[in-house]
Amino acid sequence: MQNSRPRASVFAWVLLSTIQLSGLHLLSAQDLPKPAELQSPAKGVGKSLEQIEAIIKQEKEQREKELLQLPKAPLGPRVPVPSNQAARGDQSGTRDPDTTKANSGEDDGDANRPTPNSDAMAMGESLLLADVIASTFRSFPQIEIARLEANIARGEITSATGAYDLHLDYYNLNQPVGYYENSRSGVSLSRQLWWGGYALAGYRIGRGIFEPWYKERETNKAGEFRVGWVQPLLQGRAIDPYRVALFQANLDRQAVEPEIQQNVLAASLAASTSYWMWVEAGNVLRAQEQLLQLAVKRNEGLNRLLERGLSTRQELSINAQTISERQLKVFESRQKFRDTAFKLAIFLRDEVGTPMLAPPEWLPGDFPAIDPLELQDFATAFAQAQERRPEFALINIDLQKLRWDLELARNQTLPNLDFTIQGVQNVGTPASKLDDKGEFVLESGVMGGVPIQRRKARGKIDSTTAKIQQVEQKRWLTANKIEMELRIARNALEAARDMVQRSDQL
Repeated sequence: MQNSRPRASVFAWVLLSTIQLSGLHLLSAQDLPKPAELQSPAKGVGKSLEQIEAIIKQEKEQREKELLQLPKAPLGPRVPVPSNQAARGDQSGTRDPDTTKANSGEDDGDANRPTPNSDAMAMGESLLLADVIASTFRSFPQIEIARLEANIARGEITSATGAYDLHLDYYNLNQPVGYYENSRSGVSLSRQLWWGGYALAGYRIGRGIFEPWYKERETNKAGEFRVGWVQPLLQGRAIDPYRVALFQANLDRQAVEPEIQQNVLAASLAASTSYWMWVEAGNVLRAQEQLLQLAVKRNEGLNRLLERGLSTRQELSINAQTISERQLKVFESRQKFRDTAFKLAIFLRDEVGTPMLAPPEWLPGDFPAIDPLELQDFATAFAQAQERRPEFALINIDLQKLRWDLELARNQTLPNLDFTIQGVQNVGTPASKLDDKGEFVLESGVMGGVPIQRRKARGKIDSTTAKIQQVEQKRWLTANKIEMELRIARNALEAARDMVQRSDQL
């Protein structure tokens, strides 16, 4: 017995030293047994050990409350879970949000706070990709801009057609002071004709005394009627600037549809990308919240194991650190989820076109089922892409507009040669005793001219020909890009198909 007392004392001191060196600091100075007690007989030694156990147990409970107390749940939107998980909410420890709200007494603002053990949220209608595409097609500004090009094209056509409007000219000139006192008035109608010429018809009257060198201004008392027609024979007959402007305006109207299609395709691709990024971010947030719940449940299990002596405080501390890390992941995932919702709002708009933020309750419960995909033959797919892609339609329209410019430039190398004819008839009392204006007068002939160097037309031919070659190269480059895009898309589809199959197996 004498040898056992020193051994018991040494055992007690070793136990105390181990507890202190472990970093938990469960004992204070006044709680330590006195050295005299440690050197007391066996009865005193047993009492000291019981006292140490009581102190350790007391400090253990207090320290666990301090170290393992979870931080408050963060503010943010609630993310719904899949329907199959919500159906087994009782098995996974989830709670109904209405029941949770009734028991906790929270207000409506607190209802949007996700808690680690309330993950099964009441889901409304899920936001589908078709909804986003329909909203984009209906209200996206870029597509609306393309649609308004139709109004611009119609205005350009009306403007080009204005060259063939009926034109009214009129005048009234008086010379009341001087030896030759007279007055002249007239009105005429003229119109540009489709084949390059123009026609006119008018009436004029001149009264008074006229200068001998201006006797043509004088008319009979009832005035003079005149009709005329001018028709180009070379330059301006087959084509002229007015017709080219009208043809090009019609081509601009034809370009509206492929422009709308091009904008729809681009906006749909961007909207689809934003939608799936939103779905991905929502599912990542959902997974991070589930991982946080798992760590909380593990903490409960470790506490029960510690009470039975099957776990250690170190495991509890590590799990508490894991809980904090996963809460940080939840914060980061929630921020990314909100950012993707903001980006999706550019395409998701209400009936009046205002961007609409998708609430978390619209998040689909799961990704859609992937149907087996059979890839088409590449040559057939590439041929169909060349027929359907709006880029080729726009390039062909640009080529046609340039060909009209080239045709006009070639026509302008021809000399001006116009045939003209007009008839004049005076009516009423003769203006003078000579009565030299009573007969019907018919005048016809040709007139024209040509620039000798014709550099304007030749320069226009050279520049237009170069532009046509540029557009031809652009069409070739566009075909190459479409071919590469098609190959990249096929490669991505093949890889994605294999990844989906492997993921299903996992």
